[in-house]
Amino acid sequence: MTEAKIIAAIRGLKASRKNSLAGDDIGCFSGGARTYAATDSVIAGVHFEHAWLGPKDIAYKLFARNWSDFLVKGIKPEFALLNLALGTQSAEREFLLPFLRALDRLLIAQNITLIGGDTARSNADVFTLTFLGYRGKFIPRHARTVRVGDAVVQIGAVGGASYALRQLLRTATPSPAHLRFFARPQILPSLPHAHYLKATIDQSDSVAKSLRLLAEANAITLRVDSEAILRSHSAVAGFPHILAAAEDLALFAIADAKILAAPLKLTPAFRVIGNVSSIRCKQPSVAYTLSQKIVFSDRGQSLPSGDEFEHFERDA
Repeated sequence: MTEAKIIAAIRGLKASRKNSLAGDDIGCFSGGARTYAATDSVIAGVHFEHAWLGPKDIAYKLFARNWSDFLVKGIKPEFALLNLALGTQSAEREFLLPFLRALDRLLIAQNITLIGGDTARSNADVFTLTFLGYRGKFIPRHARTVRVGDAVVQIGAVGGASYALRQLLRTATPSPAHLRFFARPQILPSLPHAHYLKATIDQSDSVAKSLRLLAEANAITLRVDSEAILRSHSAVAGFPHILAAAEDLALFAIADAKILAAPLKLTPAFRVIGNVSSIRCKQPSVAYTLSQKIVFSDRGQSLPSGDEFEHFERDA
């Protein structure tokens, strides 16, 4: 089964029916306060090879993936759970202590309290981190009010992680510059201009899939200027490679059209890349333009290269 089919099967469980945020990046529940939770894993042989990453890099990557899920939703994580399923070598002090110290520094820097977890032996190393938090103003993937003319916003750069992965798969000795994009995905410290953002999604999947999911969640058509998409470096070239870029942890959002006239500082890391061209669509889609001409629409089509990112396929 593909990742999409597995997720659909999980959503179809009777136990999932009361999930008020089904299909979003994080879930929520009510205790003393409305609390949000999300979990993510980094798995040896699926997300990385030990030859590529040291223990500090794995801690950084694990933290960054979870941090991105919360940041894009406008929620501050307060608590964490850590699960470790480790093989013999990774359970040695030489690996485990640097991993834990690096993770500790990241948690302390963001004032996140580690409250528990689990450990086990495993044939493949699995590092799982869960965040919980209740502070902030939640920004959904599905907005209540999206209007024609609202802006499509990109926060952070894309392409570096996918480009680095291609180099890692081709050579046993990639350059440090390439490795850095894969080992240390961007950690965005805050969500700029959050009060303008109506709906958000993070780019752990490909750019094309992330934008399509955003369009589908809001039953809208997006028009995106592919030349405006911010790339990590000039080596990320070619329309198919930009759309297939994944795992950079950039953010995409639908923003109120007022952002276009507001006296905001639109930095290279926060830019308008398109707009909402129609709403209440029976077939939501994303149309990409080059020199103001539509060169590709994903309505019923796959990426131009036929390359779609799958978490289960490392070389996708």
